[in-house]
Amino acid sequence: MVRFICPNCKEELIENNNILVCKNRHCFDIAKEGYTNLLLANKKNSQFPGDNKQMVLAREEFLKKDFYKPLAYTLSKCIIERDKKSGYILDAGCGVGYYSQSIANTIENKTNIYGIDISKFAIQKAAKKNQRLNFAVASIFDLPFKDNTFDVILNVFSPKSYKEFNRVLKDDGILLEVMAGEKHLWELKEVLYKDSVRENVPDFEYGDFKLDKKENIKYKIHIDSNIDLENLLTMTPYRYKTSEEDIKSLSSVDILDVTIDFIIACWKK
Repeated sequence: MVRFICPNCKEELIENNNILVCKNRHCFDIAKEGYTNLLLANKKNSQFPGDNKQMVLAREEFLKKDFYKPLAYTLSKCIIERDKKSGYILDAGCGVGYYSQSIANTIENKTNIYGIDISKFAIQKAAKKNQRLNFAVASIFDLPFKDNTFDVILNVFSPKSYKEFNRVLKDDGILLEVMAGEKHLWELKEVLYKDSVRENVPDFEYGDFKLDKKENIKYKIHIDSNIDLENLLTMTPYRYKTSEEDIKSLSSVDILDVTIDFIIACWKK
């Protein structure tokens, strides 16, 4: 069994009357949704770090339409091909838990799935969906786990944490990174930017990790609701890097076929 470790002293946290406590008596409440907040106040860069409520709600509404189901399916397949039980899995930067839940539906040891995210709002949503999984508010740059803990780490559109991923991944473990392919959301960017649509540039560098294999998932989704388009924009960094004038151009669009272009890179130590 994997236990969270104390962010103060790095000792194991043991559950006692709905509280996680270490041997040095540092205590962390388990919220009613089933998650624990292990992000220390002095490690926050704002009052509410990570995705805000608006981004979290947009992501949840968009993902529950299963526009990204092929990605969730392929990630689950990659993991189940490794082993039906798959050992211990960490979804690092798990957001609302969409991929964690998909994996839980395909493997035997559901309680061996852990998800962490720096956004309290995202973790609340993730924990509500499945209290058999293990969720905590924490930073991927200070993971609340012991060395050599996980067989699989997922890193789906999240920052790269070379040192910490290397530390908590077992020597024979795998790191599955999902990044945007060159044409990802191309048509959405055409609407927003018109004269300057920039291709994504996939980055095939991951510290001391070695690329074992990669897989491209490319397809088109048909969006026939401006609400879905707004949710798609809001859940991406483009929403906060785009002028209000350009964002207004999306309000007149109700139907759009959008290219989805994912790259799954499998890394090993």
